[in-house]
Amino acid sequence: MDPAQPENKLLRKVSNVSAKGSFLERRLSILTTSRPTNEPSDQIRGLLGLNLLHEPSDPIVDFIFVHGLRGGSRKTWSASDDPSHFWPRDYGFNADWGEKKGSVLNIHDFGRGLLGDIHTSPYIRNSPGNPIVFVAHSMGGLVVKKACILAKHDPNLNELASRFHSIYFLATPHRGADSAQLLNRILKASVAFNAKDYVNDLIPNSGAIQAINDDFRHIVHGLQLWSFYETVKTNIGVSQGLIVEKDSATLGLPEERVQLLNADHRHVCKFKDASDNNYLSLRNAFISTIDQIEKKWLALSRDGFNDTMRTLASYLGQNDMPDNDLSNLLDRQMEGTCEWFTSDAEVKVWRAGIGEVPKILLLSGKPATGKSTLAAHVVRQIRDSHLGCSYFFFKHGDRSKSSVASMLRSFAYQMASTNPQIRAEIASMHDNGTSIDADDERTLWRSAFISRIFRTDFHLPYFWVIDALDECGDFSCFLPMLAKIDKSIPLQVLVTSRPSSVIQTLLLQEKLPALAKEVTAESSSGDIWTVLEANTPFLPIDDPAACQRLIARIVEKSNGCFLWASLVLKELETTHSEQQIQEVLDSVPSEMDNLYTRILQSMAMVPRNQKLAQAILRWTVCAVRPLTVEELKEAIWLDLEEVVPRLERTVESVCGHLIHVDRQSRVQLVHETVRAFLIKDDLASEFAVNRIREHSRVTDVCLRYLCSDEMRSSRFRRRGAATRAPKRSAFAHYACVHFSEHVIRSSSSNDNQVVALDTFFSNNVLTWVEIVAQGGNLYFLTQTAKNLKAYMERRAKYRSPLGHQVHVVNSWINDLIHVVTAFGRSLLLSPSSIHFLIPPVCPRNSIIYQQYREYPRCLEVVGRAELDWDDRLSCITFGECKALAVACRDSRFVVGLSNGHVVLYHTSTCQEAGQLIHGNDAVRFLEFGSTNALLASAGRKNIVVWDIVAGTRLWATTITHPLLTLGFNEDDTILMATTIANYTSFWTAGNGQELEKLFVSDVDEDASDTYQRPPTHAQICGELNLLAVGYRQRPINMWDLEDRAFIGQFHKSVPVVYPGPLLVAMVFNPNPDMNLVASSYADGDLVTFDPWSQRQHAITEANAQVLAASSDGATLATGDGRGTIQVYDFETLRLLYRSTAYDFDIRAIVFASSNIRFFDIRGDHCNVWEPSAIVRQTDPGDVYSEHCSEGVIPDVETTESKSWDNTQLTTAMVAIGVDTFLCGKENGAIVVYDSKTGQHTEELYSHGTNTAIVLLEWNSSQSLLASSDRSSRFKVRKILRKSSGKWVAERPLLDQSAEQAIRQIHFRPDGRMLLVSTRNTDHVWDIEGRQRVDRTSSSRRSWRWVDCSSSTHKLLRIADGDIKCFDWLTLDECPFPDLFRVTLRDCDYPPIASLIATASGSTTTAICAYFHEPPGCSQSQTRLRLWSSSSSSARDLQHRSAEDLANLDVMAREVKAVIGFYKTLLLFLDQNGWVCSLNADNNSKEKVYTRHFFVPYSWHCSGELIFAVTSKGSVALARKDGIAVFHRGLDFEECILIKDEDNSRPPRPVSQWRSPVLENHIDSPQRAHYWDRE
Repeated sequence: MDPAQPENKLLRKVSNVSAKGSFLERRLSILTTSRPTNEPSDQIRGLLGLNLLHEPSDPIVDFIFVHGLRGGSRKTWSASDDPSHFWPRDYGFNADWGEKKGSVLNIHDFGRGLLGDIHTSPYIRNSPGNPIVFVAHSMGGLVVKKACILAKHDPNLNELASRFHSIYFLATPHRGADSAQLLNRILKASVAFNAKDYVNDLIPNSGAIQAINDDFRHIVHGLQLWSFYETVKTNIGVSQGLIVEKDSATLGLPEERVQLLNADHRHVCKFKDASDNNYLSLRNAFISTIDQIEKKWLALSRDGFNDTMRTLASYLGQNDMPDNDLSNLLDRQMEGTCEWFTSDAEVKVWRAGIGEVPKILLLSGKPATGKSTLAAHVVRQIRDSHLGCSYFFFKHGDRSKSSVASMLRSFAYQMASTNPQIRAEIASMHDNGTSIDADDERTLWRSAFISRIFRTDFHLPYFWVIDALDECGDFSCFLPMLAKIDKSIPLQVLVTSRPSSVIQTLLLQEKLPALAKEVTAESSSGDIWTVLEANTPFLPIDDPAACQRLIARIVEKSNGCFLWASLVLKELETTHSEQQIQEVLDSVPSEMDNLYTRILQSMAMVPRNQKLAQAILRWTVCAVRPLTVEELKEAIWLDLEEVVPRLERTVESVCGHLIHVDRQSRVQLVHETVRAFLIKDDLASEFAVNRIREHSRVTDVCLRYLCSDEMRSSRFRRRGAATRAPKRSAFAHYACVHFSEHVIRSSSSNDNQVVALDTFFSNNVLTWVEIVAQGGNLYFLTQTAKNLKAYMERRAKYRSPLGHQVHVVNSWINDLIHVVTAFGRSLLLSPSSIHFLIPPVCPRNSIIYQQYREYPRCLEVVGRAELDWDDRLSCITFGECKALAVACRDSRFVVGLSNGHVVLYHTSTCQEAGQLIHGNDAVRFLEFGSTNALLASAGRKNIVVWDIVAGTRLWATTITHPLLTLGFNEDDTILMATTIANYTSFWTAGNGQELEKLFVSDVDEDASDTYQRPPTHAQICGELNLLAVGYRQRPINMWDLEDRAFIGQFHKSVPVVYPGPLLVAMVFNPNPDMNLVASSYADGDLVTFDPWSQRQHAITEANAQVLAASSDGATLATGDGRGTIQVYDFETLRLLYRSTAYDFDIRAIVFASSNIRFFDIRGDHCNVWEPSAIVRQTDPGDVYSEHCSEGVIPDVETTESKSWDNTQLTTAMVAIGVDTFLCGKENGAIVVYDSKTGQHTEELYSHGTNTAIVLLEWNSSQSLLASSDRSSRFKVRKILRKSSGKWVAERPLLDQSAEQAIRQIHFRPDGRMLLVSTRNTDHVWDIEGRQRVDRTSSSRRSWRWVDCSSSTHKLLRIADGDIKCFDWLTLDECPFPDLFRVTLRDCDYPPIASLIATASGSTTTAICAYFHEPPGCSQSQTRLRLWSSSSSSARDLQHRSAEDLANLDVMAREVKAVIGFYKTLLLFLDQNGWVCSLNADNNSKEKVYTRHFFVPYSWHCSGELIFAVTSKGSVALARKDGIAVFHRGLDFEECILIKDEDNSRPPRPVSQWRSPVLENHIDSPQRAHYWDRE
């Protein structure tokens, strides 16, 4: 191989997409792909190295073709210079003996070169595990064998060698060739040519060949070998002969398969076409290999792939697979149609995607001219060419197919299904908790496409086919998105639409070049002729000439409209003579509306079918999505009380073929023009659809079903986890999910609907919530609340808003929003929890609590004080540090502190995920990139850029002047920062290379002059490429960062007044469609204006000091110096929500990507908010102008966050007896709480004013309580209960202080001794006040003491992963007791977080050790160990349960806090907030844990978690200044299977802080019900 030609591009790959019978043939057809016809003929020999022919998106096998002596990577495999004869791609090396220069390279060198190129190819590395198949001709076979030998013998290449699957030898001289000896003599004697060492290697029995054969025998195991030998003699000068004899062409190994080819040496690898017998023999052998590989791949990967795609389907809201629409269209397409379009020369150029061709192909045409079928045909043709293609068919009447967001979610799903890189990226979004708003196309475009999908490798053109863009209500936002795609991305887009000047204008505005094509009557007439010709045999015409005349007449009258021709053809099929045919053609109008009118008149002539036809049209036109046949049957029964058993057969005839049933059994209109015709206001027909009236009737039917006994909520818990939910009507899902869509579109004056809604909410609402949650998407609950809210507000204008029924409906609207917000995750995990677990934890004034608190044997929660819903979910405090900056993107939010630290949190759980050390300077600015991989932090003069997925600092820089703002551009390639020196600097985001600086200044537009005064405010908007700069009492200056140009100034006062009002804050609206900036001023005004025209848009009084905009641009949040947050509609500045918390002024606010949750920082803490008022405003579908006049403006929702007495915060807790908890307080008091009420009853004693209690320890045998405080003072008192029930504390038995902070206090089981442990010392005291032992230990990272089983005189200590046994009296180390021996495996252990034991009498029966790294460390180090002595003998339990411990490590990552033991159950709180248990006595091989009940998120999302458990199984949680007690919670049980990591789904790239998902043991959500242990 010539080392001067290191061409290492890629190799041939075969894909794993498509289906069943054609799987192999589709892959093998790739092998016949020709190179471009414009390729120069001098390239026929081919390039050296690895060369790419084809790379599918998701390959499962790699083919490498290696040529032979004097061959080439093209020449060897081509029968002629015709490019169509080149069937594979191969590995090229310089073995041309005809070159005049000599060569010292031999087969060993070629083999090493081949191996090196394969090993270094990035594409081989990007497909780990893919089998590699070699196809080698002649000497190429020896090169492959040598490469295999070298790989097997190199330890660094073991993984690569294991991928070698098969070798196809085509006439390979394994034992040499006589012709090589002749050739060598010729080369040596020739003056024109020099000797070649590799020719010497081919001489029979040469040393090189013998060495290769000997070594190859030892590494051949596992390889499939195919040897093909030549049978036709080759012309050699004037003679003929076999170049490689059969004996030399075969190896003679037992694994070898031998087959002849009827060709000479040169043509065993050259084929004229696909019918060549030699090609067929080779192809069939390939089929055998690929079939075997495919079966293995399916066995290993199919389940994981399917699981992943099911997860992504739910995540992206893909309930209706896109293949359904495509298959319906392709089923109707006649063979031979649509070819006129794809054969067009310009369309071919667009499809090739080479060079400066337009990326957009715009196909326009009148309605019903076959545009959708043309789009489907293009999809099929692209996919048949093995290129990537995603498609979307807009449908105006289908809510799920009428928005840009729906299309983008579908594209993301389709691209993930065929591309493993994209699949991993979208899966990482799901795993990282990145929320996706189903209606927010901008956030989805940024987070999924710009930040992830378009950053993957595209080696071949990828296609989007978008049909009926004009039927999308918000398509104007899509074309600007396309305009921002990097030109290097080979994305080609086909858009079909009716003729639209709006689309043309948008293309011009966005400077998007497009190739425009039109479907004309002439272009489609040939296709209509083909369709008619295929169907005329069903007409009563025998004369072929008459038949052709009939077709010609229909084609002429159709004017290119397929639908017209189809409907006429259906009517002609009912005729019986040529005369009747002529009558029909003479009477049928040529305009579609006139044709529809004629069809309706024909339907009216059959009175007995009129009601049925009206009902079918009503439901088909008004349905939010197409109903299935079974759904429509049930709807008709509820509507008309008529049973239509064969509806799919009668629907078309009853409705005059205006309705059809597709292959998915969905009932649909034949075309959208039918809907537009039927809903016309001036349509005079009994079949006209009055939308308000018909939606009201559909609403009545839906509510009648929802109020029926079939939906009635059970008031008793289901017994047994395997109990199935009752079988429901096929109409149930549609009624549950979409009834509110009809309510909002119905009449406001219909009082019966409010009565029905009241009945529904008073009886069956919980079953409805459960059914919706089982579908895995709570969006429909939120959407229902928003729709009903809008309906009730509109109704209030015409009807009194008072009355019990109105109150019930409005109360449930409010509760639904809060239930989803507060309990959404728990509801999805266990939908049936809505019946017995959720109502008890709702506020006491909520209607869900009031209606369902009396459920029998329900969970009972006492002690909490909430009366109403609290919009503040959490409060995170930072001690002595001040919170100065906050930022959020997708799954993470970060807070910058005054000590120079940046603290990272999970957006969904608010759990700390790590810390970054910015430096000594306070962190005043934080900014995420478009993805949450990049984070910029800054102080006044220093900037640091981080990769927070890896947790590493990428680069840092220092600036000379204080910073005002910073931000990334839209694609995260550039970081920008503006300083008070009027400079904006630009750096490459990846490496910090400084690019340039933009000088800005205060401009006096009237005097055409500039001023060099320092700015007071600046704001960068990467989405719009704009910079806003404010100066003291001056107008705001707007700069275009793309053109580096001044745009203009915004003056708040008109006419202009100098000096102007003082600017306080400003923020850009990130939605480019809105083009707004908000600014607040010292005079209290809040103003929005257009940054381009500088015209004021809206103004209100807000007194805002900080501003923040949601990522969708819909919402603006403000904060003032009194702690008040106000939320406005950004566009109108209408106040939506106000909340007051009387603690500190607000420093900053930032929205989460969900646009609902937001964070504020003030003083030393960060608040997390999620107001229900914002939820109601996020969906643009709230306004239904088509059927209602202006509505009333709703009242502003105002809340006041409850404050609490910090001195009464609970800091420690212990359970004593069956009904009492003792709690230590921040003020030093020990307080008694009654578990029955959750209220404190008395104070036992105090350690002193404001000395927080940090530890409590209870000894039941002597009724002793040990307590220690923050000053390291500890006391022991005897606690007694009087006959009156009051608890009293006797005088202190022990009152001492330690020299260091106390980490643990622990009683001996008999209560006679107390262990007090500090960082370096352990002290043993007897209760009489004498110190018995004082031992000093070297500094310990972490440790815990626990009682030892079988001996009250021994105790165990776990310190830094090491377990030792000690004597209580002396603290000397001693041997383990025989009855309880424990060890730890030899591995690294993180700090121990919990060590607890459960005892039966005085004997320890189980020990739990929970090891957990502090925040910021990888959770992969989290470990859980559980030892039980119930079945132990004198043996090491570690060996008995080694397998169990590995499983517990997997589960440990889901543990948020260990609660304690209840009998033999280890109780813990998981990461989702569920109280769960592990049975220490469970010896089953199938490891499970039990999920019981959940703790509301706001109760456990921040601060230290303090739990206690009574002897009756009641669980208490310390909450602020009180406790919450859960009774009967452990009675609810749901078994969850613990799966080993090795058995989980295939690994995917994840962030550092991702927690693995534990798989639910219960397969169906309909069987995942709670059951009663009693």
